[in-house]
Amino acid sequence: MHYCIGDVHSCLDELLTIIEKIRARDDHPIIYLMGDIIDQGPKMAETLMWAMDHVTEDGEIRCLRGNHEEEVLLWYRKYLEWQSESVHTLFPPESKYDFYQRLTRECDVTDELLDRIADFFHGLHYSDELIIDANPATGKKKIHYYLAHAWYSVSEEKDAERQRWINLYGRSCDGISDFELGKFESLHPDEIPVVVCGHTPTISAVFVSSKSDVEGVNRPGMVGYRPHAIFTDGGCFHYGRVPEYPCMLCAVCLETLEEIYPSGVSTRMTSYRVLSLRKEQAKLAREAVPALSQQNLKKFYENYYSAYLTSENPYRSEILSYLPSPREDGC
Repeated sequence: MHYCIGDVHSCLDELLTIIEKIRARDDHPIIYLMGDIIDQGPKMAETLMWAMDHVTEDGEIRCLRGNHEEEVLLWYRKYLEWQSESVHTLFPPESKYDFYQRLTRECDVTDELLDRIADFFHGLHYSDELIIDANPATGKKKIHYYLAHAWYSVSEEKDAERQRWINLYGRSCDGISDFELGKFESLHPDEIPVVVCGHTPTISAVFVSSKSDVEGVNRPGMVGYRPHAIFTDGGCFHYGRVPEYPCMLCAVCLETLEEIYPSGVSTRMTSYRVLSLRKEQAKLAREAVPALSQQNLKKFYENYYSAYLTSENPYRSEILSYLPSPREDGC
């Protein structure tokens, strides 16, 4: 089966836990990392080295290009120009999100390593597609999944360069629009489009506020669903910073919509690790962070459960209805 894992952002421990869980239930999985595997989180160099050793174009673990990988490639061109100058500034050009600075702190950086990283990022595709055939006896249409880091325009009226920009930087928190859906259906009457993406954390205000009038529509920090769309970025690197939400690394199986997480929501939100992480973050940021107790964390979980976990997301139910053999057992 096929699995999509949202923005890893250097959260290597959570990534390895999820992959172990997937392998425990599936002997031959195909796992897509949805881009933005670097920056932000605790283990950037280790995550990057792991990815370069394990990701292949058509193997078990694949990876799409995210805007963070794209920004590294843009920076690397400037770095090569800086290197080639006979007289250049003392320091190399700054990289967005402090990629180069962090890399030099976390490992020995050589020109050979930078070349390897650039080659790896260059090899990552902007998008991929997957069609799941419906059981002919059911009379259902095929599911046409479009996989991209940020978003994918399914109306097929954008040129290739514009589509790549959308794949890297676009957002559509309301899902596929009625206009695009109608355009798609006129071109592909036997298919139903579903975009799978990361990029926009499901804890973000822009995502939580979209479709907020629909009951059961939000589960901030977990997999999100909108009309004909699945959002896989749970904001894992924010874990501890936003204790009101679980901030998970998220994975979803495209054939069943089973969701896989590093741990359960209760464990994630009430762990003592949240308290220690907040202390570490306050120390690094050199600013005061409101003190929390274990009782505070339990209250956050109770509020989260009652607000978000007591009803089914209708857009998830809709996508499930398209699948040939939906399973509701979850994980």
